Amino acid sequence: MRRCALPLLALVATTAPLTGCGGDKPLPVRNRTIGLKLDEYRIRPQYVSAPAGELRLIVRNRGILTHNVAVETIPKDPSATAKVLGRTATVHPGQRAETRIFLRPGRYRLVDTIQNHSYLGEFGTLVVK
Repeated sequence: MRRCALPLLALVATTAPLTGCGGDKPLPVRNRTIGLKLDEYRIRPQYVSAPAGELRLIVRNRGILTHNVAVETIPKDPSATAKVLGRTATVHPGQRAETRIFLRPGRYRLVDTIQNHSYLGEFGTLVVK
């Protein structure tokens, strides 16, 4: 068992810097449309960029639970409450939802507002330029 653990540990140590989010660039959207896939406690892609102005947000639920996506402000004060700027309808497994939202340049949080999904990892970042 120990012989297997050491190569696995070495693999994790060498690939960990590649999977971090510090230096990653956001995935640009096309045609002013943000397409997201939702499943149990993930929004994919998790880091997206878009131009300022009116944007179309389309979400597809690939999981087995219901989900939604809200676009929120990121308050400078951690104790402040984020403001929801737009939200999709709740989508059941296999369904999709679409909404339009107008955003100014800045950083926004993409978050599933159902129960505790965001605390379990279902969130992302939207950079608007």
